[in-house]
Amino acid sequence: MGFKPAQSPTKVEAVSEFANHMKNTLSEAWAAPAKSKNDMAHYYNYHHMPAPMFTAGDKVFLDASDISTTCLSKKLLHHFLDPFPVVHPVGSHAYCL
Repeated sequence: MGFKPAQSPTKVEAVSEFANHMKNTLSEAWAAPAKSKNDMAHYYNYHHMPAPMFTAGDKVFLDASDISTTCLSKKLLHHFLDPFPVVHPVGSHAYCL
């Protein structure tokens, strides 16, 4: 930018004001991405809840979107299948039904 932050002090007031203005602008430019990241995280977390945890014996519905059937029309299928009991957890968000 043609400006060195470690310049020696000068007697010309306009140069000092310009240097201070450039320092402030540079610090605001470095702070903007961090503020933007915090704002995006805040608005994302405001509308989302953590995934529920299930234990053995709990009954859950099974999402039928990835299950292939012999039905001719996908529109007429159920979106969720009957409640199935959880046998045991397989991973952090996966369960054996």
